[in-house]
Amino acid sequence: MMGKEHRISIATLTDYHLQDFIRCPYQFYFQHIEGKITTQLDWRKMVQAVVNQVVSRYYKLPPICQTTKKVMEFIDDHWSAIDVRQFESRSHYYMALANITDHLLQFLTSTKIQYPPLFLYEKFNINIEELGTELSLTFEVAEWSRSSYIIKKYVVDTHEEMNLLFTNMISVFCEKAFGQLPERIEIFSLMEGKIETYIPTMNDVSNGLEYLNIIKNLLQEPKKYLKTNSLLVCKSCSYQNRCYDGSKINQETVNFQ
Repeated sequence: MMGKEHRISIATLTDYHLQDFIRCPYQFYFQHIEGKITTQLDWRKMVQAVVNQVVSRYYKLPPICQTTKKVMEFIDDHWSAIDVRQFESRSHYYMALANITDHLLQFLTSTKIQYPPLFLYEKFNINIEELGTELSLTFEVAEWSRSSYIIKKYVVDTHEEMNLLFTNMISVFCEKAFGQLPERIEIFSLMEGKIETYIPTMNDVSNGLEYLNIIKNLLQEPKKYLKTNSLLVCKSCSYQNRCYDGSKINQETVNFQ
């Protein structure tokens, strides 16, 4: 628990904020509410930025140029900006490079992309009356299908709670913004090489609204925040000392958007 009374006014529920909150509420508070930026960057975010660049450039290629060689070139172009010291060890750095390279190659080149994507790393905002806030979501890749469209997310790593966030946000947003649910949602976890596939229904929209209302209420009450119990998150967190010191929250209202 973070400490004293403190309430956050939420104007917009943003996907990347919610991902950070799900990963660790304490880490979320120090970074996004206090605005404490450290010199140590999160290796996941650095690698995710590389993944986003590689996927975006690959999808823009004409089908004849969608080759293994191109994927390797793109990874080489962007990975060079990553500092090995941001990882837990050199072995961790090389393991991440090997896994991301292997699985990007596997997922991207398994089928040719015949048509330009419907969306490619495009950000959308929509007001959700039931939530009393805006919902902001970036669609990494959306492809046409025979009867609808397919949403694809290429992420460094994920877990059940994160997938629940993704599928709820996407289901609610698509139904409210486009009036049509995607045929399916595919989440590619690049460190593990796994694909999770979800077929959304209208029940997911109502359940998603309930879920997002719960998350919104949790965000508004930092005094109830709990630290993550994930060793993987804590090992690479740059706010460890703040957690161990039992830092308290100042009494004020923050407009989170």
